[in-house]
Amino acid sequence: MSNRNSSGDWSDYPGSRRRTTSTNHATGRSNYGGTRRSNNANNNNNNDNQKGNPIGNWIQNRAREIRARHRNRQRDQVGGAVGTEAKAIKNLQVNAKDFKYPEEGFITPVEHSLLYAMIEFPENYPESVIRNEIEDEDFTQYLYVKEKETKRGEATSYEDDGSDNDVQTQPNNNDSQTATQQSEEDQPVSYGQLSALLALSAAKNPSTASPEKSSSTTEAESDDQTLSVGETLCRKLLRTITRYADANSLDRNHEIREFLDPIERRCAVRNEKAALQQLLPAYAGYTVSLLTGNPLPLLLGAAALTGPDPMMEENTNVHGFRGLGSRTGDMETAGLLDENEFDDD
Repeated sequence: MSNRNSSGDWSDYPGSRRRTTSTNHATGRSNYGGTRRSNNANNNNNNDNQKGNPIGNWIQNRAREIRARHRNRQRDQVGGAVGTEAKAIKNLQVNAKDFKYPEEGFITPVEHSLLYAMIEFPENYPESVIRNEIEDEDFTQYLYVKEKETKRGEATSYEDDGSDNDVQTQPNNNDSQTATQQSEEDQPVSYGQLSALLALSAAKNPSTASPEKSSSTTEAESDDQTLSVGETLCRKLLRTITRYADANSLDRNHEIREFLDPIERRCAVRNEKAALQQLLPAYAGYTVSLLTGNPLPLLLGAAALTGPDPMMEENTNVHGFRGLGSRTGDMETAGLLDENEFDDD
């Protein structure tokens, strides 16, 4: 017959595990590393959840890649520039596409000039200040195109005869001096920047001038104030182009058309976009009225067609530029006054 307690409790006997596990179970702990084991189990569950959702992981990684690519693209476009420099670089990229800038680029970008900022934001400057800046500006510097880098590379490889470094660098210095001293006839030119500047003036500045009354203005200054900013700029640019054409024995009419044609093409594209923006509300209102039977959307859409033409000022400016270009290109029939107007400083 057994001597154990009638209650069947083995906790009083030495070596029984029930004495240790009873307290541990009550507290939810274990003497054999239960906390560490539970943490490892939670980490394994998290890893299993991440591995078990490949679509969600792919979407998150794809979103990160797109954001990183977008930041890199913006950084590459502006080259780390901010403020006015970033704005100038963006304008240069747009103008290079619209007015077909040479791939080599220009020696002096017009988008970085003060005059470009004045014409782009005419509300910040009086018209008299803009006109004075136009008269003081040397537009010849915006004609010249950079030389191709391949030419300098070919010249360097051609002069490489195995001599020491000092002798190799000497021909490159002579080439740079020769390029600086060469005549204007040998330098490649383009009217792209001048066309972009005049097109910007047509879009941003009104077609009529607002004369500033002052008791100290002379008669010549009052006559200049009757010209709009676009007319003043167009006259100065035409003067620059005709001088270049005469100095290089080029046809005036051809050079002026090459200068004005991109402006007219860009104006035509902007007219199409403006007309489309006015027609879209009318089409949308007609569609909604047709589907719902309510004439109110059609009336609201038709009201957009009766609004003012947003391209009226720009079209007037471009039309005036065309007239000035036609008169300047044919000086034989223009008369002595027009000849003095465009040839005198």
